[in-house]
Amino acid sequence: MYARVFLAGDAAHVHSPAGGQGLNTSVQDAYNLGWKLGQVLRHGAPVALLDSYEAERRPVAADMLGLSTRIHRGEQERGAAAQQLGLGYREGPLSAGRAGALVADDRAPDGPAGDGRRLFDVFREPHFTLLIVGADTEPPAFDGSSGAAVHVHRTDAYEAYGKGPFLIRPDGYIGWAGEDVSRLGSYLAPLGLGLEPV
Repeated sequence: MYARVFLAGDAAHVHSPAGGQGLNTSVQDAYNLGWKLGQVLRHGAPVALLDSYEAERRPVAADMLGLSTRIHRGEQERGAAAQQLGLGYREGPLSAGRAGALVADDRAPDGPAGDGRRLFDVFREPHFTLLIVGADTEPPAFDGSSGAAVHVHRTDAYEAYGKGPFLIRPDGYIGWAGEDVSRLGSYLAPLGLGLEPV
């Protein structure tokens, strides 16, 4: 018998403070793991979802460790890479599809939400958001029996997105993108989500 252990933050990656990225990376680790634990423990997602934590976060931590080491040695200056705003999980196991200007597992850009708010306000709180941008796509009916929340928000076409439906994960990354929602259902089950039967 064994216990499953997840390491996050400085327990997972100790490095030179020269890059100043320890806290940023730690918070991102915790949020990535937190929403996945929530889906498994509270909403019936398969335990295999937890395997995506290491697959997504380990490459990010390795890149950050390399960056902070180069800065510490004077081989590189702090720049845009140190801000960690361009991170994504395009090679990750939860990436599916593309639409408009974005590929799944890009960080969902901010922008006008069309109702006086910003998109980051729409994504705030630990829920999934089906964002329909500049498209006539009718949203599917989500099965709420697991208790997991999927908010639907529609907004006008926006250059950073282009057009299409995008499923935004609780950590603000695009999990799924497509030209329409016809293939969304098969993506949802491993996340503990589903659609109402037709």
